[in-house]
Parts: sequence; C-alpha cells; structure tokens
Amino acid sequence: MVLLLGADYLTQTMPFQLYLPIGLTTGLLGGIYLVWLLSRERA
Repeated sequence: MVLLLGADYLTQTMPFQLYLPIGLTTGLLGGIYLVWLLSRERA
C-alpha cells in the first residue's frame, strides 16, 4: 500500500510536467525495493 501511494505521489509531483503511467512508476519503485531487499538478505 505504501509503495503504491509513494508511486502515485511521485508521479503527481514530477518536475517539468513529465508524465509517467502509474504502473510504470510502481514497477520502477518496486524493482528498486526488491533489489534493496535482496541485497540486505545476502549481507
């Protein structure tokens, strides 16, 4: 839920009126979060 809200907020406050679909933004943030979780698990 927090990931989706963060993606929505980020999409609405993009500089230069740059428009990204919410699904793309959610995927990007989710991918970064997944990589972060995997890197923490290996350490």
